[in-house]
Amino acid sequence: MLTFLEIPKSNYYRWKNKPDDEYECKLIDRIEGICSKHKRRYGYRRVTAVLRTEFHLNVNHKRVRRIMAENNLQAKIRRKKFIHFKPAVIVKKADLVQRQFKADEPNRKWYTDVSTITDGETNLYLSAIIDGLNNEIISSVIGSSPNLELAFETVNQAVQGRTIDKVILHSDQGGLYTSPRFQEFVKEKNIIQSMSQVGVCYDNVLIESFFSHLKTEALYSQDFDATNEQIIEIVEEYIYYYNNERLQLKLNKLPPIKYREQLHTA
Repeated sequence: MLTFLEIPKSNYYRWKNKPDDEYECKLIDRIEGICSKHKRRYGYRRVTAVLRTEFHLNVNHKRVRRIMAENNLQAKIRRKKFIHFKPAVIVKKADLVQRQFKADEPNRKWYTDVSTITDGETNLYLSAIIDGLNNEIISSVIGSSPNLELAFETVNQAVQGRTIDKVILHSDQGGLYTSPRFQEFVKEKNIIQSMSQVGVCYDNVLIESFFSHLKTEALYSQDFDATNEQIIEIVEEYIYYYNNERLQLKLNKLPPIKYREQLHTA
């Protein structure tokens, strides 16, 4: 019959082995359950692995990927990185910190970076500065683009109300900080720049650690589709909590601001 109708055997077997709608619905339910349980942290490969190991379903990963795409179940944590600002001229600075992160007084060593937040409707960019005395976030600005204006605003917020006398501002060698415009800007603020090695996150571990805590404790644990406004509110609430309530073992089990206040009254 296949020969008479000129139908390839592969088409016939594809039709014969095609599961019914009931099976498809059950598979979707399984996938939705897995994604919900793991709070949208699993991509299609891990979901496929769970289906095979826990539910003993011989399902193809391509099918799982299609179902997740059609039902908006893709993992929320990782997205393609935005191409950050790149200046036409790059000027690097020496590493003045050399992993000696601790400061004996406020406003002696600051650490800064920009982190991408992917949990909202669109990517957001958090630029922050942390003080080496007590790990206090003294400045934080959220923008829709990792541009120079974001970096300028972060520095302006940090110097507001503070007496600055050649504070070291340590960063990576990202385009924002190697830009001559940014370097001239911070120089006018009586700030000395310092830069870590390329691709060595341990050279700027204080700010990297803060970003990690923020995303783990405030963002990745959220099990809902948030708007950008909600993400901004969550980040601002966490920074207040981090500065005022979250105990840090290295600060005599005190939050950053209480630790600073204790030093001033001692």
